[in-house]
Amino acid sequence: MSDGYDTVFSLPFVDSDTDSDPDTELGVLLMGLGPERLLAGLGVAASGTGDPATVTLLVDQLRHEARPDLTMAAAITAGAGRWRSARSRLAAADPGVAVRSAALRRLWSSALTAVTGAGLAVGHAERVYLAACWLRRTEIDRAVIDRATEDEACHT
Repeated sequence: MSDGYDTVFSLPFVDSDTDSDPDTELGVLLMGLGPERLLAGLGVAASGTGDPATVTLLVDQLRHEARPDLTMAAAITAGAGRWRSARSRLAAADPGVAVRSAALRRLWSSALTAVTGAGLAVGHAERVYLAACWLRRTEIDRAVIDRATEDEACHT
């Protein structure tokens, strides 16, 4: 504009030392999802879907039972299995900083570093969902335990 004002709506980066990596912004959005949706996303991503946005949309379709080929329960079960196989390697790869930042973008960056260091993710979406699960590991661990308990109750 000629008056020097930018009228395009955008949110500024809170962390000045974080670049504008699209995965960071996606990670911040994923942090708002519940643990079941993160586990379902991890399950879908581990099956080979490469794009995190596509995985997120697929999980939403599963939540609304709009897919005849897969259920939300199956995706969560697959995600829980992937989480159990990845958890110890993520813990070993996490640098474990003494003081954790409250800035989501910094937290996201450290989670991606842990995932990369663990050498786990085979695809883009899986890397993103593993990082999101790692940041929410307490809730994810609890959801996986609850899921295993439910599965045991169903089989007895």
